[in-house]
Amino acid sequence: MAASSTPTPKRAANTLLDYFEMLSVLISNFHTGHTQEAPKPRLTVDDKPSQIFRGDTVRLECLINGNFWTYKLQCGDKPHNSKLDEFKITVELTQSCKCKACRESFCSEWSNAVTLTVSDDPIVTVKPQSSVFTGDTVTLICDVRRSTARKIYWFKDFKRIKNGSETETLSLSLREVRVSDGGRYACTGNRKTTQSQGVELTVRERPKPVVRVQPDGRVSRGQTVTLSCDIQQTDVINWSYSWNKDDSEIHVSQSQEYRISSVNESHTGDYSCTGRETGGSRYSHTSDKVTLTVSGSEAPLLLLSALKLLSFLLAASLYLLVSIILGVKCYRAHAESNEVSQYTVTK
Repeated sequence: MAASSTPTPKRAANTLLDYFEMLSVLISNFHTGHTQEAPKPRLTVDDKPSQIFRGDTVRLECLINGNFWTYKLQCGDKPHNSKLDEFKITVELTQSCKCKACRESFCSEWSNAVTLTVSDDPIVTVKPQSSVFTGDTVTLICDVRRSTARKIYWFKDFKRIKNGSETETLSLSLREVRVSDGGRYACTGNRKTTQSQGVELTVRERPKPVVRVQPDGRVSRGQTVTLSCDIQQTDVINWSYSWNKDDSEIHVSQSQEYRISSVNESHTGDYSCTGRETGGSRYSHTSDKVTLTVSGSEAPLLLLSALKLLSFLLAASLYLLVSIILGVKCYRAHAESNEVSQYTVTK
């Protein structure tokens, strides 16, 4: 806290007559044995502002009758001295001030206490949140506590934002934000006061999911189908997945997979998904549609099973046939070998 004592015209100049009057009173009191009660000054704030911010300058006056006074001001633990009854104080924190006046070795009582209350620095809050996707609407609110009506000045990356309006407001709305709208936002209650600490706004491209179908988009009645909603390139940790069939919501889950057991013809349609941030406000684009077609008969499944069985039987028959042929050949070869040995010529 700093104080200055720039001379200003306040009262009539000290005169020799004033001095003799004071001296006469002191001599009279001395001879009569009468002790005069020490006067008490009154401390006031000139043009007291409705609100004081850190760094503001406040003018204090220490008022007391008479002349030839020197003045002492105590604000917190810092003393200030002046030959004038006026002090200019740069306020940095909330504190109590008082003053007294002195003539040589005589000093008055301390004055009444005046408290200089410093308002908190502004605080910026963001709604709905500080990390958003392109196309979202963001509202920044400047909280100047205990504030009366005043202009609010907004800053982005330490540069003042021009709203195109003479009267600035406590809130700043950013509609359909773009990636370039990201940055540090701060506010002040007037041109002199400290900026708020600021808040970092992050804007990312809104992601678009991709739907995948297993086993395929064309299935038969009775099969099990699994649809998965895949969302890439995002900082969202937890998604809630909303599934649509023919543009109507049919299922919401924390799992990115939607399983349909034993499908039938009613499951035929166009499927899409949308991701919503769990515990947040962000949401993805809606995916492109994927068509699922369910045939009205289980015959293809029976035919497939029959074909598999037939293939197995054919393979087994072929194996059996080859085994029989090889067995016959081995038998014949063995029989011919025995017959030749019966006609062996001995010399």
